[in-house]
Amino acid sequence: MNSSALCSFVVAVCLVMVSYSPMAANGQGLAEKTCMENLEYKDACLMLLKQADPKIVNAKTADELAQATLEWAVAKSQDAQAFLKGLSQVDNNKAIVQCANFDYDGVVASFKSALEGLKDDPQTASYDAKVAGDGPTGCDRGLASQNINNPAITALNQQIFTLSNLAFKIICKIKTD
Repeated sequence: MNSSALCSFVVAVCLVMVSYSPMAANGQGLAEKTCMENLEYKDACLMLLKQADPKIVNAKTADELAQATLEWAVAKSQDAQAFLKGLSQVDNNKAIVQCANFDYDGVVASFKSALEGLKDDPQTASYDAKVAGDGPTGCDRGLASQNINNPAITALNQQIFTLSNLAFKIICKIKTD
């Protein structure tokens, strides 16, 4: 290999290493570590974090991470409910109406309650975050009972369920003194 080819190769390797170094640094964040600790939902959790608010990925403490995650969970669950309500107006199916107007009422309320109680009562906040996962599970059951297969709703329910588990795990990391 001549010297110019070797030099080009070294420069290319250096550029690749530099371009991947931020990814490696991001892989060490609290949110990613929490996802990695949860083997059952690890892949779904990491995929969800790709959409996350930068405050979540950049959080330095469990308190910051819990606050940012719950704020995102409230917003994401409200968006999910709005999607389901819009879908229920187009397809007035009993199961979809149930998802939009009952199951996701509980999801939104649980995430809001967790956010409101986070500072004063992390134990109850962790419970509320976990209970938020009941909504997507109930929605999936209702859809299955009506033989409805809607990939968009299924994916949405999986995301909200994963977000519930992530929020629960993060809140459990907060030290209660």
